[in-house]
Amino acid sequence: MKVPKLHSSFISSVLATIGLLLSAPSIADVSITKGKTLIPHGNAISDNDLTIKNDKLAFSLAIGSAPPWGVARGCIVDIANVKADGSLSPDRVAFADFIPNNWSSWPNTYQTLNIIKDSQDEAIVEVIRDFGKVEISTTYRLQSGSDLIHVQTTMTNQGEAIVDMHSGFTLWPDAGYKFAVPEYKTSEEKEPAANFITDRFVGYGADWAVALHAPYMTEVKNQSRDLYAQHSLQKGQSVTFTGDYQVLASGDLAPVVRAEIERKNTKAGTLKGEVQTQNKNALTQPAIVVSKQGTPYMWGLGKNGQYQFDLPIGQYQVYATGKGYSDSKIHDIEISENTTQTLSFDDLLSPGQVSIEVTDANTKAPLDAKIKIEKGNQPLIEFLGSRTFFTELDSTGHAMFPLAPGEYQLSISPGGGFNAKPELINTVVKGNSTTDIASAVTVSTYPTQKGWYAADLHHHADVLEGSTSPEYLVRSQLAAGLNALFVSDHDSTKNNAAIQALADKRGVPFIPSIEVSPSWGHFNAFPINAGATLSVDPGVDDIHTLIKDMRRMGATVIASNHPYIPYGYLSSLDKNTAPGGFNPSIDLFEINAAVDNQPTMDKAHQLWSQGLPYYYTAGSDTHDVWNQTSGLNRMFVYTGSKPSAQAYAQAMKNGRSYVSYGPIIYPQDVMFGDTIKLAKDQPQSISFDLVAVNGLKSVSLIAAPSEQKNQQQQQSGQSGSNHQVLNKQALSGDSASITFTLPKSSGWVALVVEDKNGHKAYSNPIWLKEVEQSQFLNVVN
Repeated sequence: MKVPKLHSSFISSVLATIGLLLSAPSIADVSITKGKTLIPHGNAISDNDLTIKNDKLAFSLAIGSAPPWGVARGCIVDIANVKADGSLSPDRVAFADFIPNNWSSWPNTYQTLNIIKDSQDEAIVEVIRDFGKVEISTTYRLQSGSDLIHVQTTMTNQGEAIVDMHSGFTLWPDAGYKFAVPEYKTSEEKEPAANFITDRFVGYGADWAVALHAPYMTEVKNQSRDLYAQHSLQKGQSVTFTGDYQVLASGDLAPVVRAEIERKNTKAGTLKGEVQTQNKNALTQPAIVVSKQGTPYMWGLGKNGQYQFDLPIGQYQVYATGKGYSDSKIHDIEISENTTQTLSFDDLLSPGQVSIEVTDANTKAPLDAKIKIEKGNQPLIEFLGSRTFFTELDSTGHAMFPLAPGEYQLSISPGGGFNAKPELINTVVKGNSTTDIASAVTVSTYPTQKGWYAADLHHHADVLEGSTSPEYLVRSQLAAGLNALFVSDHDSTKNNAAIQALADKRGVPFIPSIEVSPSWGHFNAFPINAGATLSVDPGVDDIHTLIKDMRRMGATVIASNHPYIPYGYLSSLDKNTAPGGFNPSIDLFEINAAVDNQPTMDKAHQLWSQGLPYYYTAGSDTHDVWNQTSGLNRMFVYTGSKPSAQAYAQAMKNGRSYVSYGPIIYPQDVMFGDTIKLAKDQPQSISFDLVAVNGLKSVSLIAAPSEQKNQQQQQSGQSGSNHQVLNKQALSGDSASITFTLPKSSGWVALVVEDKNGHKAYSNPIWLKEVEQSQFLNVVN
């Protein structure tokens, strides 16, 4: 049965006639249920959504609910395990869908639903959507007793030819960890498709795993969460992609490999054995890690010291480990067809503990810090042990955590390389004992004493693909030496109150935000009023409606995040794919740590030269504090004293700030964002103090390009530069004072400071306004 084309939601009365609810189904039967999902913490909350379930898994399609990031309705937004008692696990994914062209903006006008089959043995649902002039038809198939959701998507181009597309299925876990597509490493800068060992990505935790099997894939994006094939689509042409989402109730990857063997009809054998410590104690849950040519390929979990799983025929390297345990010796093995090979381990060491106290060598005060394993055992399976740790909130400067026995080099970093250099400490951890470490770190500078407060103004907690709890967001940001806390979850303010409470407890400012996330541009709005929530639909509403709602929530400033990535707002404006088109009332352009920011800086310089104050903001876009770096780049904002969220945002709106990846700038006599009035024949200068814990390399004073330079570039066929370097000076040492003479004309100047590691700081402009004496004289009519 077909449901007619709809723009936002499906008509309840029509769906009610489909016969979605089976009478008294058994737990093994396949069922289709209409309405809000029963999956705990699920995102399918509309009466028109569908949940498809068997005895192994359940998944929900957003038919009426708004999917994340403004994509078209009709995608998977929830996946759960079915437990032995028939109950459902929490939601495991933020999003699983077909992406038609590498997260470019998605112009969509309809979604059509077909229930093709609804029986106890099998459910088949088809969703048809448009992507511009391309029709995208996706079928979801679930059979009784299967742990696989089979997906098939056909793209049919009803418009002009489209070249160089990158399309395929995606899997964005809601939490947990990621195991990327295994790939042989070579010296080549760009890895060819033939180097992929297999064709699956896995999101996992200790008690779950979801694998995306993508036999069509030729490339990966976003930490393997997007598995694409590069292709073109001629007018009238169709292309089909097939894949499977495999849902498991354990972090054991042996069933994933078993599914690969069956899918590819690969010859295989069996590996089994025992795992013990050197004291002959069996591990309750041993883990066996299998590599190919040194590249991790899979792991299998055992029970009570025993393990057994299948592998495709071939040569492998294998070791055993466990939670907190040391790794065993690595063994080379060869798996032969239809044979069982036994490999046992008896050389593991029991876990140890590390206790660390971090203090300021100058003041003796305890310091928040990040501790990272630089050398030593770094567990591949992340639920067995972390590689990164943070000092505690309630006991500043103190951290205690388990580590596998062995030799280590630990990096202890309070201030993230901005206020202090990380300290490297070599230590030996012994099993069944505690290793005590005291670290007194020399702090080079204290920005708040000069009125500067640093914040990472693009940072996620645990909404959608974010995996950082509010507590660990705060621990990570404080460890990075940030002086104000910040969160910007996708289309959600649910974590703002919890982080505010933690900020109040530690006595630090908090700037609550939200990242409004349509498919054609992301926007950070801050500060957000307590209790305010988004009331518009980023998947449907235009730029004017979104901005109006952000202002309603209290936002003093609105930032265009990563504006020139494929789905950035300025990119979408260039492609004419931003609903509502142009709205000039945004305030800030983001310098994002994860992307190429040169186009953004060029645009900012161009606008400054027109006298338009679109200032910088900056953020790391961190989602996972254990594998990404809070405050990798940050915004230093001058507020004079500890600011409120409103005061911080207003200072940014006034341009009293700069972006830094390391160097720190202290203006002596004029503030960024200020206007200096210039008189002819009266030279003026500006001075700055500079600090870089990695050592200073250079400082440049840049300005609007000269008219002569632009004319020369245009005559030579080059595009005009958006700035010129007025003065560049080489520097040495960790600190310096510098003075620049200002040009004698209206315009702007800004600083670029570089340290010896190539890390830079970019200031907002200082405005220059030439004033003539005649403007001060009385005018006599």
